[in-house]
Formats: sequence, structure tokens, C-alpha cells
Amino acid sequence: MAVELYDEHEQGERVRRWLKEYGPTVVIGIALAFSGIFGYRYWQDHQVQRGTLAAEYFDVIEREVAAGNVDFAEEQFEAMRDAVGRHSYVSLAGVLLASAWAEEGMYEPAIEIYREVLDQRRMRSLWPVATLRLARLLDANGDTAGALALLDGEAPTGFRGAWAELRGDLLMTQGRLDEARTAYREAMNHQPEQGGNTRVLQMKIDATGPGLSEEIS
Repeated sequence: MAVELYDEHEQGERVRRWLKEYGPTVVIGIALAFSGIFGYRYWQDHQVQRGTLAAEYFDVIEREVAAGNVDFAEEQFEAMRDAVGRHSYVSLAGVLLASAWAEEGMYEPAIEIYREVLDQRRMRSLWPVATLRLARLLDANGDTAGALALLDGEAPTGFRGAWAELRGDLLMTQGRLDEARTAYREAMNHQPEQGGNTRVLQMKIDATGPGLSEEIS
């Protein structure tokens, strides 16, 4: 019995020594674990609230743009950016507002919005549309070379026809008829994948004049 009592006493002392030495570390670890759990939950709740607020702003901006109240839509967009920061709804709202500005001939703010969409690396599904619209606006604003530079490289899947057709339009603006014809023919080859108007494209091809091969023959 004495041995058993001694063992229990010794074990108790060991436990007390261990708690004295490592107890604070354990308590801190547990506290950090709980703070991490609650911190993550707080972050989740914050993200949900942020998304809800962004969606509400987007609905207002969409409605005001459709009603032609572009100035008020712009005010709401600025408030949205201040309240939400970077968010997919901000990009979507920006594209809506940029389209409205472009229709009113306000190219500079529209160009800035499209550049932001491309620079933020958000909403990748918007990149092809934003690139095409930005290229058209740059051309309308007198920067045809900058517009062509945006379309360098391989076009995104599903946009090869639109990419090539716009390149043809820009090359026509610069008087580069042979290159424009080549671009239009490339666009014609991709028309089935996007259901474009082949008649309009053929008219554009005809507008470039006879090609080199036709002249030789």
C-alpha cells in the first residue's frame, strides 16, 4: 500500500511539475486555437455581409443605369468601392457604368474602368469582353495602336472570331488593307463557333479590295 501511495504521490508531483513548466504554453495554445476558430468564423461572417452589401449596391447601380441616371449610378459606384473594396460585384458594376459612359462619349472614365477590371485579375470571365470593349474605346479615343496591342497574342477560346474581326477593323483604320483582309478571313473561319453575321464580314472583306492573289491571277 505504501508503494502504491508513493507512486500516486510521485505521479501527482510529476503532474504538478509538468503543469508548472508547460501549463502556460498549453493555455496559450488553447487560447490561440479558440481565437483562430472564432477569427475564421468572424472572417466568414464578414465575407457574407460584404457580399450581401455588394449585391445590394449592384442592384441599385444596374437599375439606375437602365433608367439613364448615370450620375447617380456613379455616386453609388464610388460608395460601393469605399464600402466593399475589391469584389466581383464591383467589377460587374464597373462594366455596367463603363458601358453607359461609352454611350455618352465619356471615353476616359470608361477606359479607366476597363483597365481596372483587367489589372485586378478578378472575374476572369469578364476579361475577353473587357479587352474587346477597351480596344474599341481606345480606337475611338484616337489610340488605334494601343487598341491593336491589346489584341496581340492568341485570342481566348470562344472569342477568336470577335478578336480577329476587331483586329481587322483596327487595321482598316490604319489603312493596312491586306492585313485587315487576312484578319477578316480569320474571323470568317471562326464564325460558326459564335454565330456571327457572315454577310457583314463578307462586306468588310470586299471593302478591303482585291487581294494580292486575286490581282496576280
